[in-house]
Amino acid sequence: MNKKGWWGILLHATWPTLLAIILTAVVFTLVESFDAGLSALVAGLIVWALSAVSILLIAVVWKNHRDMAIPIAMGAFVAKLVFIGFLLAIIPAPAWLHSTGAAVGALVAIVIWQVGEILVFINTRRLIYW
Repeated sequence: MNKKGWWGILLHATWPTLLAIILTAVVFTLVESFDAGLSALVAGLIVWALSAVSILLIAVVWKNHRDMAIPIAMGAFVAKLVFIGFLLAIIPAPAWLHSTGAAVGALVAIVIWQVGEILVFINTRRLIYW
């Protein structure tokens, strides 16, 4: 059960995500190359950082302005998409970037973060209503 609200959601979504990112990077390093593992690690960490910032913003806003939590969450989501689009469009890909490794690393981070966030959020809601 999560008894720490948004901070608990951040914690319980973070540790499985970071573990999965590291595991994905190690597998890509062993199976493909060091560059593929590094690409998976960097892409996964970017996804994790952007997701963590969203929860941090919500946690900070929740304290004094609960009515703004949903608009902040939606705004953070849009800002993440714009930021990622900006990174992909403006910054040239480094020579070491392995596109498959980066794509899989990012996908693993997104899926594990979402599953962890949903599971802990469900348990957080139970504490409120039961």
